[in-house]
Amino acid sequence: MLDGRRRHTAILLLAPAAVVGVSLAGCTSSSSHSTSASLSAAKGDSFSAAKLRAALLTRVNGVGAASAAASGDYTAIAAKAGGSVDGTPKACAEAVQTGLDSAALAGATAAAVTFKVGGNDVSELVAAAPGAAATSALAGRLPAACAHYKKTVDGKSVSYSVTESSLTGIGKQAKVMSVGPAAGGSDDLWSLVYRGAGFVGAVTVAGPNASQTAVRELGQQAYAYAVKSLS
Repeated sequence: MLDGRRRHTAILLLAPAAVVGVSLAGCTSSSSHSTSASLSAAKGDSFSAAKLRAALLTRVNGVGAASAAASGDYTAIAAKAGGSVDGTPKACAEAVQTGLDSAALAGATAAAVTFKVGGNDVSELVAAAPGAAATSALAGRLPAACAHYKKTVDGKSVSYSVTESSLTGIGKQAKVMSVGPAAGGSDDLWSLVYRGAGFVGAVTVAGPNASQTAVRELGQQAYAYAVKSLS
């Protein structure tokens, strides 16, 4: 579980016992709810880049960030943190990254950090999203057609199964998404997105120790520290 005594540190205990990393995923989920109003709301940032950077966790399992936290326009930060997106259908490859609707966050200020812990990647993103922008950022749902998609891994076509569900206990709203090889294996990715008061966040755990338990514990602590820092 997470160690609540260390506000800057996420501690994840997994079975089998191993450290976990967080990988930032910064692409979008498809949504028809984004409006010009939400775009304007996102641009009316209530938090500075420095404030958002200070709201990020600084250690995971005692391991510091792989590099200094980045901040700036959400679109650029998400693209840099998420890396290249491939797979078919293309819309599904983009949708399974985090579950946040990038259109609703266009022009918003964001900050992100990544970690390498063991054989896993871990990341966290926090973005200013006042008013309708925060609601719109989590309003989209994964299209039914995206429950399965394919991408090329090491020269081979791999089919992935994707599931998404809502959860309670983190922020005003939260969703969790699982992406894993349909044939099984250790190349799993779990993402959690949440909505707070004037901001949204995303955490992702990718690798052999990725699980719903791991990403939920990380999300709980990331949200708690963001609230404390941004209040």
